[in-house]
Amino acid sequence: MVTLVAHLTDLHFGGPPAARARADLALDHLLALDPAPDLLLVTGDIADHGSAEEYAEARTVLARWPGPVLVGTGNHDVRDEFARKLLAREGEGPLDQVLDLPAARFLMLDSLVTAPPGERIDHGELTDGSLAWLDARLAEDDRPAYVCLHHPPVEIGVDLMDPIRLREPERLAAVLQRHPHHAATLVGHAHTQCATTFAGRPLLVGGGVASTVPLDAEPFPVVWQAAAPTIAFHLLHDDGRLTTHWRALP
Repeated sequence: MVTLVAHLTDLHFGGPPAARARADLALDHLLALDPAPDLLLVTGDIADHGSAEEYAEARTVLARWPGPVLVGTGNHDVRDEFARKLLAREGEGPLDQVLDLPAARFLMLDSLVTAPPGERIDHGELTDGSLAWLDARLAEDDRPAYVCLHHPPVEIGVDLMDPIRLREPERLAAVLQRHPHHAATLVGHAHTQCATTFAGRPLLVGGGVASTVPLDAEPFPVVWQAAAPTIAFHLLHDDGRLTTHWRALP
């Protein structure tokens, strides 16, 4: 049996003019799959400014998905509005979450750094509490575990994104290396589809729904809104392997 995860990231409702249409296009594509993915994973930047109206629009689009969904925060999100509108809970403290499927466990970390009202902090951080929570969740279950967060913990060779990656990634790596059933880390934020490694396991960046950030050497805008929305499909095999396909939508 193969478990299929559909991975979206960086929807930015309320930002680019076409954000809603691009998100609907991604959901249209996923809803047409037969069989359907086992999980919809969304790794942050749901809203562009973190307003209640943006989250209400996001909720309308994401509610089209009939199956399990795991949605995390990004640097453009505002924790209290995110929590109320998307999780139906209060937003105090990191919004770390766990979702279990029969063959795997998905652990979503909240790497959003709280900013004063009307401001935004773009790099990511994990609290001591989040790291302790992750360590405990990994210790209590030996199924393959996929750790998800918004900010990549390593440089990926893009000048716009590398300075605003996760700070102190060695603290996260120390936790992950204690648990050999950690299978991969799944992130967003960079608006580019890429694969590398972290803590001895795959690190997979989902790409962007709202826009793409190309390589510095490419002859495209720094934030390329005309690029196709992208989806990552992660196939979790019974033998523990992970296969990822990236799809750019026409």
